[in-house]
Amino acid sequence: MKKSIIWVFALICAMTFLVGCEKQKIAETVSTEAAPLTEEELAYFNGDSFFNGDYLNIRNQFLSSVYDEPAYIDLFELFYCGSGSVETITEDELKAVMKINGFTGNIDDLPCGCDKISRSVIDKVLTDFMGITLADTNKIGLDHFVYLSQYDAYYHFHGDTNYRGKINFSKGEREGDIVRLFYNDEFICDGYKVLTLQERNSTYLFVSNQKAESEIVTD
Repeated sequence: MKKSIIWVFALICAMTFLVGCEKQKIAETVSTEAAPLTEEELAYFNGDSFFNGDYLNIRNQFLSSVYDEPAYIDLFELFYCGSGSVETITEDELKAVMKINGFTGNIDDLPCGCDKISRSVIDKVLTDFMGITLADTNKIGLDHFVYLSQYDAYYHFHGDTNYRGKINFSKGEREGDIVRLFYNDEFICDGYKVLTLQERNSTYLFVSNQKAESEIVTD
């Protein structure tokens, strides 16, 4: 009987401890509030250290479409101008892509250039900047590229660009390891947006790029 009482008492103590810990976790979550970025922090994102800088900074391209989570990013918009890595395209590759696109004539007479983005490069970009691979995405926009299985690469002829030469945020805020950056998308001219980043291993991963109310960024 005495042993039973001791076990019951120990159980009650353990449950009390666990409940207390859970309440503490909830309290910590509730108490976390977004704090405005300092001028120095905002200047970092508006400068050339993370965005901007030399062409082609692939980070700039993560603002080229809206997405609520990494899996929904538009891969065609992201890699429209290539990946930022130089990849050699052989004559055989060009001819194969031309044939699929219905282009005729000599490759020297092509009116525009062709970008090549290998699957391995796509995986690296997505892993480095989103923490996922191509297999983890919904492959949105991927069908706009020409895919050559023998090279495991995607190709795109284009003479225009969707590259944002200058990224500029009006303000930002930090909530734990989450950073939100607000801006008026004057490149696409479709209103105000908020880019969400997550700090990890001394850098930032792209989480989402969503529409935002104008009041959020103009107060």
